[in-house]
Amino acid sequence: MTPQLEKVFFAYIMKHKKYFHIVKTYFFRNSEIQFVYGVVQKYILESIDSIVPSPRQILDMVAIEDKEGLITKEILKAILQVKLTDYSEKDFILPRFNGWILSNRLKTGTVDVIDETRDLENISDFGQAVEAANRIRAIVDEMSSTKFVEDDDLGSDFDDPENHVQDSSKFKVTCGFPTIDHLLGGGWDIATLNVIMAQTNAGKCTFCGTGISLRNKRTGCHTETKIDRLFAEIRKGHTDI
Repeated sequence: MTPQLEKVFFAYIMKHKKYFHIVKTYFFRNSEIQFVYGVVQKYILESIDSIVPSPRQILDMVAIEDKEGLITKEILKAILQVKLTDYSEKDFILPRFNGWILSNRLKTGTVDVIDETRDLENISDFGQAVEAANRIRAIVDEMSSTKFVEDDDLGSDFDDPENHVQDSSKFKVTCGFPTIDHLLGGGWDIATLNVIMAQTNAGKCTFCGTGISLRNKRTGCHTETKIDRLFAEIRKGHTDI
């Protein structure tokens, strides 16, 4: 990771305030960018309604926090004057920016998992083991998630189709017909009303052996039969069913 690319990321975060909640200070390797970002992030996170400060405001804020005078005006100017218009957001910035966030989250999560496993030898019952497993699972789920933000634009991974693939089996109920289950991606969706519609004789009952209940219009009697037998009766002219 080069300092110039980190400057691009810094400028991108300044333009998209939502990432201040996601990108941690230690994500930046360059100490000068890390310091300036930490000052701005602290200001932003102190209030929900905070707006991104102007370069002049950042200069004053950094001057207050920089007790040793490490961040000169020239350094701050070099950090703040990156032109995002020189880079393609879709083809250059986002792929690298999202990869940068995910890799840092993975590093942090790995350390947290290691910390959780240090006391596993002291676990004495199944309940404690389940609690430890749940904590580790939560860490892994968070560190490996590619949906970094929750907002109206559906997140930074919107343009990546792979990140929208869901485990549909958790939200499906089999309809009893393997072919239909396959077409529907696992069956009916949970908590939905499903109606199969088609023209008469279009084959809504798709299997000849499908059992159905018939009522005689004259006698009102019900009989059980199969689809193939029904068609045979219709062809014979028995239309009173």
